[in-house]
Amino acid sequence: MGNYAPGWMQTHEAPVTKKRGHEDVDSESDGDSDPDYLHTPKRKKLQTTSKYIFETLFINGQNSDVTIRALGKDWALHKVYLCQSGYFASMFSGSWKESDASIIAIDIPDNNIDEEALEVALGSLYKDDVLISPSRVVTILAAAALLQLDGLINQCSDIMTETMSTKTVCSYHGAATSYGLTEVATKCVEWLQRNLMLVQSISLLRDLSIELMEMLISSPNLFVLQVEMDVYTLTKKWVYLKLVPSWSGNLKQLSQDSDAYFRRFLRAGDLLKTERGKPFIKVFNGVRYQHVINDFNSTRLLDRDKIIPKEWLFPIYKHQWQTMLAIELGSDKGPTDMSAETLGRHGMRCGRIIKKDGDYCWRWTGYNYGLDLLIMFSNRLPRYDPQGFQDGININAVPMHRGS
Repeated sequence: MGNYAPGWMQTHEAPVTKKRGHEDVDSESDGDSDPDYLHTPKRKKLQTTSKYIFETLFINGQNSDVTIRALGKDWALHKVYLCQSGYFASMFSGSWKESDASIIAIDIPDNNIDEEALEVALGSLYKDDVLISPSRVVTILAAAALLQLDGLINQCSDIMTETMSTKTVCSYHGAATSYGLTEVATKCVEWLQRNLMLVQSISLLRDLSIELMEMLISSPNLFVLQVEMDVYTLTKKWVYLKLVPSWSGNLKQLSQDSDAYFRRFLRAGDLLKTERGKPFIKVFNGVRYQHVINDFNSTRLLDRDKIIPKEWLFPIYKHQWQTMLAIELGSDKGPTDMSAETLGRHGMRCGRIIKKDGDYCWRWTGYNYGLDLLIMFSNRLPRYDPQGFQDGININAVPMHRGS
Protein backbone atom coordinates (compact mmCIF):
# COMPACT_ATOMS: atom_id res chain seq x y z
CA MET A 1 0.00 0.00 0.00
CA GLY A 2 1.37 3.35 -0.98
CA ASN A 3 1.76 6.35 1.22
CA TYR A 4 -1.10 8.87 1.66
CA ALA A 5 -1.25 12.33 3.06
CA PRO A 6 -2.45 12.69 6.68
CA GLY A 7 -6.14 13.55 6.96
CA TRP A 8 -7.13 11.85 3.71
CA MET A 9 -9.40 8.80 3.75
CA GLN A 10 -8.27 5.79 1.74
CA THR A 11 -10.77 4.66 -0.92
CA HIS A 12 -10.94 2.07 -3.69
CA GLU A 13 -13.21 4.28 -5.88
CA ALA A 14 -11.79 6.16 -8.80
CA PRO A 15 -11.36 9.88 -8.12
CA VAL A 16 -14.08 12.13 -9.53
CA THR A 17 -12.88 15.15 -11.46
CA LYS A 18 -15.13 18.23 -11.16
CA LYS A 19 -15.97 19.70 -14.51
CA ARG A 20 -15.09 23.36 -14.58
CA GLY A 21 -17.79 25.81 -15.64
CA HIS A 22 -17.31 29.12 -17.39
CA GLU A 23 -16.66 31.01 -14.17
CA ASP A 24 -15.11 28.21 -12.01
CA VAL A 25 -11.53 28.62 -10.79
CA ASP A 26 -9.00 25.77 -11.09
CA SER A 27 -9.67 22.69 -8.94
CA GLU A 28 -7.82 21.96 -5.69
CA SER A 29 -5.80 19.16 -7.32
CA ASP A 30 -4.51 21.61 -9.91
CA GLY A 31 -3.61 24.00 -7.17
CA ASP A 32 -1.44 21.44 -5.43
CA SER A 33 0.69 21.03 -8.52
CA ASP A 34 0.63 24.67 -9.61
CA PRO A 35 2.77 26.94 -7.41
CA ASP A 36 1.22 30.02 -9.07
CA TYR A 37 -2.39 28.92 -8.31
CA LEU A 38 -2.86 31.30 -5.36
CA HIS A 39 -1.87 34.20 -7.59
CA THR A 40 -4.28 33.38 -10.43
CA PRO A 41 -7.11 35.98 -10.52
CA LYS A 42 -10.75 34.80 -10.62
CA ARG A 43 -12.48 35.19 -13.93
CA LYS A 44 -14.90 38.10 -14.15
CA LYS A 45 -18.40 37.82 -15.54
CA LEU A 46 -18.58 39.20 -19.04
CA GLN A 47 -20.84 42.14 -19.80
CA THR A 48 -24.20 41.01 -21.20
CA THR A 49 -24.93 41.64 -24.85
CA SER A 50 -28.02 43.66 -24.00
CA LYS A 51 -26.10 45.97 -21.67
CA TYR A 52 -23.31 46.36 -24.24
CA ILE A 53 -25.79 47.24 -26.98
CA PHE A 54 -27.61 49.75 -24.79
CA GLU A 55 -24.48 51.55 -23.60
CA THR A 56 -22.55 51.44 -26.88
CA LEU A 57 -25.32 52.10 -29.37
CA PHE A 58 -28.00 54.01 -27.46
CA ILE A 59 -26.04 55.93 -24.83
CA ASN A 60 -22.92 56.58 -26.92
CA GLY A 61 -24.60 56.54 -30.34
CA GLN A 62 -21.80 54.56 -31.97
CA ASN A 63 -22.30 53.93 -35.72
CA SER A 64 -25.53 55.93 -35.70
CA ASP A 65 -27.25 56.38 -39.07
CA VAL A 66 -30.10 58.70 -37.99
CA THR A 67 -30.64 61.48 -35.47
CA ILE A 68 -34.01 61.87 -33.76
CA ARG A 69 -34.69 65.43 -32.63
CA ALA A 70 -37.51 66.13 -30.18
CA LEU A 71 -38.21 68.26 -27.10
CA GLY A 72 -34.96 70.17 -27.60
CA LYS A 73 -32.72 67.09 -27.55
CA ASP A 74 -30.97 64.95 -30.19
CA TRP A 75 -30.66 61.16 -30.01
CA ALA A 76 -28.06 59.48 -32.28
CA LEU A 77 -29.82 56.21 -33.09
CA HIS A 78 -30.06 53.39 -35.63
CA LYS A 79 -32.85 52.70 -38.11
CA VAL A 80 -32.57 48.93 -37.70
CA TYR A 81 -33.52 49.32 -34.01
CA LEU A 82 -36.06 52.09 -34.54
CA CYS A 83 -38.03 49.87 -36.94
CA GLN A 84 -39.22 47.87 -33.91
CA SER A 85 -41.52 50.85 -33.38
CA GLY A 86 -44.63 50.96 -35.54
CA TYR A 87 -44.25 54.72 -35.72
CA PHE A 88 -40.75 54.58 -37.23
CA ALA A 89 -41.38 51.43 -39.26
CA SER A 90 -44.12 53.23 -41.19
CA MET A 91 -41.95 56.31 -41.56
CA PHE A 92 -38.95 54.47 -42.99
CA SER A 93 -40.84 52.06 -45.24
CA GLY A 94 -43.11 54.58 -46.95
CA SER A 95 -42.56 57.43 -49.33
CA TRP A 96 -42.17 59.97 -46.56
CA LYS A 97 -39.50 62.59 -46.83
CA GLU A 98 -38.04 61.31 -43.54
CA SER A 99 -37.28 57.89 -45.09
CA ASP A 100 -33.83 58.97 -46.27
CA ALA A 101 -33.24 61.91 -43.91
CA SER A 102 -30.30 61.75 -41.53
CA ILE A 103 -32.00 64.11 -39.04
CA ILE A 104 -35.67 63.62 -38.21
CA ALA A 105 -37.56 66.17 -36.11
CA ILE A 106 -40.55 64.71 -34.26
CA ASP A 107 -43.48 66.85 -33.19
CA ILE A 108 -44.73 65.88 -29.72
CA PRO A 109 -48.43 66.85 -29.52
CA ASP A 110 -49.05 65.15 -26.16
CA ASN A 111 -48.30 67.26 -23.07
CA ASN A 112 -47.91 64.09 -21.00
CA ILE A 113 -44.68 63.27 -22.86
CA ASP A 114 -41.52 64.84 -21.49
CA GLU A 115 -37.85 64.33 -22.34
CA GLU A 116 -37.34 61.65 -19.69
CA ALA A 117 -40.33 59.62 -20.88
CA LEU A 118 -39.17 59.80 -24.50
CA GLU A 119 -35.69 58.74 -23.41
CA VAL A 120 -37.10 55.64 -21.73
CA ALA A 121 -39.31 54.79 -24.72
CA LEU A 122 -36.46 55.10 -27.24
CA GLY A 123 -34.05 53.28 -24.94
CA SER A 124 -36.45 50.34 -24.63
CA LEU A 125 -35.65 49.50 -28.26
CA TYR A 126 -32.06 48.74 -27.24
CA LYS A 127 -32.55 46.65 -24.07
CA ASP A 128 -34.48 43.62 -22.83
CA ASP A 129 -36.14 45.14 -19.79
CA VAL A 130 -37.18 48.59 -18.57
CA LEU A 131 -37.68 49.69 -14.97
CA ILE A 132 -40.72 51.95 -14.60
CA SER A 133 -41.78 53.61 -11.37
CA PRO A 134 -45.49 54.24 -10.72
CA SER A 135 -44.83 57.99 -10.60
CA ARG A 136 -43.57 57.89 -14.21
CA VAL A 137 -45.82 55.25 -15.74
CA VAL A 138 -48.36 57.68 -17.24
CA THR A 139 -45.74 59.76 -19.06
CA ILE A 140 -43.95 56.64 -20.32
CA LEU A 141 -47.27 55.16 -21.46
CA ALA A 142 -47.92 58.35 -23.42
CA ALA A 143 -44.52 58.09 -25.15
CA ALA A 144 -45.02 54.38 -25.82
CA ALA A 145 -48.43 55.06 -27.36
CA LEU A 146 -46.96 57.75 -29.63
CA LEU A 147 -44.19 55.45 -30.85
CA GLN A 148 -46.51 52.40 -31.04
CA LEU A 149 -44.40 50.25 -28.73
CA ASP A 150 -46.76 47.41 -27.82
CA GLY A 151 -44.38 45.69 -25.41
CA LEU A 152 -43.78 48.85 -23.40
CA ILE A 153 -47.51 49.65 -23.42
CA ASN A 154 -48.26 46.21 -21.97
CA GLN A 155 -45.63 46.70 -19.28
CA CYS A 156 -47.17 50.06 -18.31
CA SER A 157 -50.57 48.38 -18.20
CA ASP A 158 -49.30 45.72 -15.79
CA ILE A 159 -47.69 48.29 -13.51
CA MET A 160 -50.84 50.40 -13.39
CA THR A 161 -52.95 47.38 -12.50
CA GLU A 162 -50.58 46.36 -9.71
CA THR A 163 -50.04 49.79 -8.12
CA MET A 164 -53.53 51.33 -7.87
CA SER A 165 -53.97 53.49 -4.79
CA THR A 166 -55.72 56.65 -3.65
CA LYS A 167 -52.87 58.66 -5.15
CA THR A 168 -52.73 56.95 -8.54
CA VAL A 169 -56.15 55.55 -9.46
CA CYS A 170 -57.59 58.75 -10.97
CA SER A 171 -54.54 59.53 -13.09
CA TYR A 172 -54.39 55.89 -14.15
CA HIS A 173 -58.05 55.96 -15.19
CA GLY A 174 -57.54 59.13 -17.23
CA ALA A 175 -54.46 57.73 -18.95
CA ALA A 176 -56.06 54.34 -19.61
CA THR A 177 -59.07 56.05 -21.17
CA SER A 178 -56.91 58.34 -23.31
CA TYR A 179 -54.59 55.61 -24.60
CA GLY A 180 -57.10 52.84 -25.16
CA LEU A 181 -56.31 50.57 -22.18
CA THR A 182 -59.92 49.49 -21.66
CA GLU A 183 -59.11 46.74 -19.19
CA VAL A 184 -57.07 49.05 -16.97
CA ALA A 185 -59.81 51.70 -17.04
CA THR A 186 -62.33 49.06 -15.95
CA LYS A 187 -60.09 47.92 -13.10
CA CYS A 188 -59.74 51.53 -11.94
CA VAL A 189 -63.53 51.90 -11.77
CA GLU A 190 -63.83 48.61 -9.89
CA TRP A 191 -61.16 49.73 -7.40
CA LEU A 192 -63.04 52.98 -6.80
CA GLN A 193 -66.34 51.17 -6.38
CA ARG A 194 -64.82 49.06 -3.61
CA ASN A 195 -62.75 51.72 -1.88
CA LEU A 196 -64.23 55.18 -2.45
CA MET A 197 -66.35 55.17 0.71
CA LEU A 198 -63.85 53.19 2.75
CA VAL A 199 -60.70 55.28 2.44
CA GLN A 200 -62.32 58.74 2.74
CA SER A 201 -59.26 60.39 1.22
CA ILE A 202 -59.28 64.15 0.65
CA SER A 203 -56.69 63.89 -2.12
CA LEU A 204 -58.77 61.24 -3.87
CA LEU A 205 -61.91 63.39 -3.68
CA ARG A 206 -59.98 66.30 -5.19
CA ASP A 207 -58.78 64.15 -8.10
CA LEU A 208 -62.16 62.66 -9.01
CA SER A 209 -63.57 64.21 -12.18
CA ILE A 210 -67.25 65.03 -12.54
CA GLU A 211 -67.71 62.27 -15.12
CA LEU A 212 -66.04 59.65 -12.93
CA MET A 213 -67.92 60.74 -9.81
CA GLU A 214 -71.22 60.56 -11.67
CA MET A 215 -70.42 56.99 -12.73
CA LEU A 216 -69.51 55.94 -9.19
CA ILE A 217 -72.40 57.54 -7.31
CA SER A 218 -74.98 55.95 -9.62
CA SER A 219 -73.28 52.53 -9.72
CA PRO A 220 -75.12 49.54 -8.19
CA ASN A 221 -71.68 48.12 -7.35
CA LEU A 222 -70.63 51.04 -5.14
CA PHE A 223 -69.80 49.58 -1.73
CA VAL A 224 -71.72 51.68 0.78
CA LEU A 225 -70.20 51.08 4.20
CA GLN A 226 -73.28 52.14 6.16
CA VAL A 227 -76.39 53.60 4.49
CA GLU A 228 -77.42 55.67 1.46
CA MET A 229 -77.23 58.90 3.46
CA ASP A 230 -73.46 58.43 3.54
CA VAL A 231 -73.42 58.56 -0.27
CA TYR A 232 -75.12 61.96 -0.14
CA THR A 233 -72.69 63.19 2.55
CA LEU A 234 -69.66 62.09 0.52
CA THR A 235 -71.05 63.80 -2.58
CA LYS A 236 -71.53 66.99 -0.63
CA LYS A 237 -67.88 66.98 0.52
CA TRP A 238 -66.70 66.34 -3.03
CA VAL A 239 -68.75 69.25 -4.39
CA TYR A 240 -67.43 71.54 -1.67
CA LEU A 241 -63.83 70.72 -2.69
CA LYS A 242 -64.72 71.52 -6.31
CA LEU A 243 -66.33 74.83 -5.38
CA VAL A 244 -63.61 75.83 -2.89
CA PRO A 245 -60.38 74.38 -4.36
CA SER A 246 -58.20 76.47 -2.03
CA TRP A 247 -59.57 74.73 1.08
CA SER A 248 -57.13 72.79 3.27
CA GLY A 249 -57.61 70.75 6.42
CA ASN A 250 -58.42 67.26 7.70
CA LEU A 251 -61.48 65.08 7.23
CA LYS A 252 -63.24 66.33 10.36
CA GLN A 253 -62.75 69.92 9.28
CA LEU A 254 -63.98 69.04 5.78
CA SER A 255 -67.27 67.77 7.19
CA GLN A 256 -67.74 70.83 9.37
CA ASP A 257 -66.73 73.38 6.73
CA SER A 258 -68.83 71.81 3.97
CA ASP A 259 -71.89 71.76 6.25
CA ALA A 260 -71.39 75.40 7.19
CA TYR A 261 -70.80 76.45 3.58
CA PHE A 262 -74.00 74.99 2.17
CA ARG A 263 -76.19 76.03 5.11
CA ARG A 264 -74.86 79.54 5.45
CA PHE A 265 -74.23 80.75 1.91
CA LEU A 266 -76.84 79.03 -0.22
CA ARG A 267 -80.57 79.51 -0.37
CA ALA A 268 -82.90 76.52 -0.40
CA GLY A 269 -82.54 74.53 -3.62
CA ASP A 270 -80.53 77.23 -5.38
CA LEU A 271 -77.24 75.37 -5.92
CA LEU A 272 -78.44 72.93 -8.56
CA LYS A 273 -80.39 75.68 -10.34
CA THR A 274 -77.44 78.01 -10.83
CA GLU A 275 -74.70 77.91 -13.45
CA ARG A 276 -72.26 76.99 -10.70
CA GLY A 277 -74.35 74.03 -9.64
CA LYS A 278 -75.42 72.65 -13.02
CA PRO A 279 -72.29 70.50 -13.52
CA PHE A 280 -73.20 68.55 -10.37
CA ILE A 281 -76.84 67.77 -11.18
CA LYS A 282 -76.18 64.31 -12.63
CA VAL A 283 -73.91 63.42 -9.72
CA PHE A 284 -76.58 64.27 -7.12
CA ASN A 285 -79.12 62.44 -9.28
CA GLY A 286 -77.22 59.23 -8.56
CA VAL A 287 -78.11 59.36 -4.85
CA ARG A 288 -81.10 57.14 -4.02
CA TYR A 289 -83.19 59.56 -1.99
CA GLN A 290 -86.01 57.05 -1.49
CA HIS A 291 -83.66 55.28 0.93
CA VAL A 292 -82.51 58.55 2.55
CA ILE A 293 -85.86 59.97 3.59
CA ASN A 294 -86.82 56.82 5.53
CA ASP A 295 -84.78 58.22 8.42
CA PHE A 296 -86.08 61.31 10.23
CA ASN A 297 -82.65 62.80 11.02
CA SER A 298 -81.59 62.39 7.39
CA THR A 299 -84.62 64.35 6.17
CA ARG A 300 -83.72 67.18 8.55
CA LEU A 301 -80.17 67.24 7.20
CA LEU A 302 -81.43 67.44 3.62
CA ASP A 303 -83.58 70.45 4.54
CA ARG A 304 -80.78 72.23 6.37
CA ASP A 305 -78.15 71.69 3.68
CA LYS A 306 -80.20 73.62 1.12
CA ILE A 307 -78.74 71.71 -1.83
CA ILE A 308 -81.45 69.42 -3.20
CA PRO A 309 -84.41 71.23 -4.85
CA LYS A 310 -87.78 70.58 -3.26
CA GLU A 311 -89.10 69.55 -6.68
CA TRP A 312 -86.81 66.51 -6.46
CA LEU A 313 -87.97 65.41 -3.04
CA PHE A 314 -91.74 66.03 -3.12
CA PRO A 315 -92.52 63.20 -5.61
CA ILE A 316 -90.41 60.83 -3.50
CA TYR A 317 -92.20 61.81 -0.29
CA LYS A 318 -95.55 61.39 -2.02
CA HIS A 319 -94.69 57.95 -3.34
CA GLN A 320 -93.38 56.78 0.04
CA TRP A 321 -96.44 58.13 1.88
CA GLN A 322 -98.89 56.52 -0.51
CA THR A 323 -97.04 53.22 -0.35
CA MET A 324 -97.10 53.31 3.44
CA LEU A 325 -100.88 53.92 3.40
CA ALA A 326 -101.32 51.01 1.01
CA ILE A 327 -99.35 48.78 3.37
CA GLU A 328 -101.56 49.90 6.27
CA LEU A 329 -104.65 48.92 4.28
CA GLY A 330 -103.10 45.64 3.21
CA SER A 331 -103.48 46.48 -0.47
CA ASP A 332 -99.77 46.73 -1.34
CA LYS A 333 -98.55 43.48 -2.86
CA GLY A 334 -94.94 44.55 -3.30
CA PRO A 335 -92.92 44.37 -6.52
CA THR A 336 -94.28 41.92 -9.08
CA ASP A 337 -91.44 42.10 -11.61
CA MET A 338 -88.04 42.70 -10.05
CA SER A 339 -85.31 42.29 -12.66
CA ALA A 340 -81.62 42.44 -11.80
CA GLU A 341 -81.39 45.76 -13.66
CA THR A 342 -84.27 47.28 -11.69
CA LEU A 343 -82.82 46.07 -8.39
CA GLY A 344 -79.42 47.42 -9.29
CA ARG A 345 -80.83 50.82 -10.18
CA HIS A 346 -83.25 51.27 -7.26
CA GLY A 347 -82.16 48.86 -4.52
CA MET A 348 -80.91 49.94 -1.11
CA ARG A 349 -77.10 50.04 -0.91
CA CYS A 350 -75.75 49.22 2.53
CA GLY A 351 -72.93 47.10 3.87
CA ARG A 352 -70.42 46.36 6.62
CA ILE A 353 -66.91 44.88 6.72
CA ILE A 354 -66.25 41.41 8.14
CA LYS A 355 -62.66 41.55 9.33
CA LYS A 356 -62.38 38.04 10.80
CA ASP A 357 -64.35 34.85 11.35
CA GLY A 358 -67.05 34.90 14.01
CA ASP A 359 -70.71 35.73 14.56
CA TYR A 360 -71.99 39.14 13.45
CA CYS A 361 -75.38 40.81 13.51
CA TRP A 362 -76.21 44.21 12.02
CA ARG A 363 -79.46 46.14 12.00
CA TRP A 364 -80.44 48.95 9.65
CA THR A 365 -83.39 50.88 11.08
CA GLY A 366 -86.18 52.27 8.95
CA TYR A 367 -85.42 49.83 6.18
CA ASN A 368 -88.97 49.33 4.97
CA TYR A 369 -91.71 51.56 6.46
CA GLY A 370 -90.84 50.83 10.06
CA LEU A 371 -89.43 47.33 9.67
CA ASP A 372 -85.71 47.01 10.36
CA LEU A 373 -83.24 45.10 8.21
CA LEU A 374 -81.45 42.46 10.28
CA ILE A 375 -78.49 40.60 8.78
CA MET A 376 -76.49 37.89 10.54
CA PHE A 377 -73.27 36.13 9.55
CA SER A 378 -71.36 33.17 10.96
CA ASN A 379 -67.78 32.80 9.77
CA ARG A 380 -68.39 35.11 6.81
CA LEU A 381 -71.50 33.23 5.61
CA PRO A 382 -75.09 34.53 5.90
CA ARG A 383 -77.01 32.81 8.69
CA TYR A 384 -80.74 32.11 8.88
CA ASP A 385 -82.31 32.60 12.30
CA PRO A 386 -86.10 32.33 12.70
CA GLN A 387 -85.85 34.34 15.92
CA GLY A 388 -84.68 37.27 13.85
CA PHE A 389 -88.10 37.61 12.27
CA GLN A 390 -89.53 38.72 15.60
CA ASP A 391 -87.42 41.88 15.52
CA GLY A 392 -86.84 42.63 11.85
CA ILE A 393 -86.28 41.24 8.40
CA ASN A 394 -83.76 38.44 8.11
CA ILE A 395 -82.39 38.01 4.59
CA ASN A 396 -79.55 36.29 2.81
CA ALA A 397 -76.85 38.70 1.68
CA VAL A 398 -73.46 38.50 0.03
CA PRO A 399 -70.55 39.06 2.47
CA MET A 400 -68.71 42.29 1.71
CA HIS A 401 -64.93 42.29 2.04
CA ARG A 402 -62.65 45.25 1.94
CA GLY A 403 -61.02 45.65 -1.45
CA SER A 404 -57.32 46.23 -2.08
